[in-house]
Amino acid sequence: MEIIKGIDSIEHVGGPTAVTIGVFDGVHLGHQTIIRKAIELAASIDGKSVVVTFDPHPLAIVRPGSEPALLTSTELKAEYISELGADFLLVIPFSGDIANMEAKDFVDDVLLGKLHARHVVIGEDFSFGKHRQGTVDFLRAYGAPKGLDIVAVEHVRESDTVISSTEVRKRLKEGDIEGVRALTGRYPKFRGRVARGFGRGGSIIGFPTANIETFHNELTPRPGVYAGYALTDGERYPCVIDIGWSPTFGDLHKAEIHVHILGFNKDIYGNTLDVEIQARLRDEMTFSGVEELKANIRKDIERAKDLLAIRP
Repeated sequence: MEIIKGIDSIEHVGGPTAVTIGVFDGVHLGHQTIIRKAIELAASIDGKSVVVTFDPHPLAIVRPGSEPALLTSTELKAEYISELGADFLLVIPFSGDIANMEAKDFVDDVLLGKLHARHVVIGEDFSFGKHRQGTVDFLRAYGAPKGLDIVAVEHVRESDTVISSTEVRKRLKEGDIEGVRALTGRYPKFRGRVARGFGRGGSIIGFPTANIETFHNELTPRPGVYAGYALTDGERYPCVIDIGWSPTFGDLHKAEIHVHILGFNKDIYGNTLDVEIQARLRDEMTFSGVEELKANIRKDIERAKDLLAIRP
């Protein structure tokens, strides 16, 4: 998949294309249905599929401070979309100019003029452009006479719940890892840099940890202890993940992510680390001292080993 950054960078997409537009935060099963439909339509016309998304989240520009915490950085979003088989990802830097762009201008200049769209696939309630003019009804009225086929994809449901980024965030905040997986088809993952912390994981507690600083302040699960995998340098290692305030020590000013990688002793300070969370082990707890903390960490490790042994 080729990533195109900005409308002005579109040079050789060619045509014809099937295009889908959305924020696609989390790339959940509803998003995947929409993207796969665009890929299917592109194949039917011997064309290319184009996924259009925005960075930052449009609400960060339209109503600063009201934007939700991201489920996926643009980098991870691109990886998930690439795995689905899309040909191009167009990342539009969202700005005041983009927010005030008339929907008809987006159709004429971008969809038709630059992307040579034949099909446009969007969610049934998605809209874009100034005053959110670009609804399904608008696209059908304005685009159909210009040769655009507009496909509106109905909401995808999990049981009786509409799958949405909002619902994924809700379950993640609750620490409901299996609930997130049910909506996205994957375990939650975030990416960050291994930074130096207090250094007490190895020196005081006896269980060295990687202190992770996420690159884009992505939403992480409710504080607690989790089992999962750490991915670095192309290798995948089982790990125990602590998310929270380290209440036994009581000296943190914000929640941190500490990852104890099982059977790992390499120096990875400064490296990029992916953390995939597969199960919640327990709530964050305050212990009477280091010895009680160590005893519970040992229990966490054994339980993590048991859980991960039967998980994909």
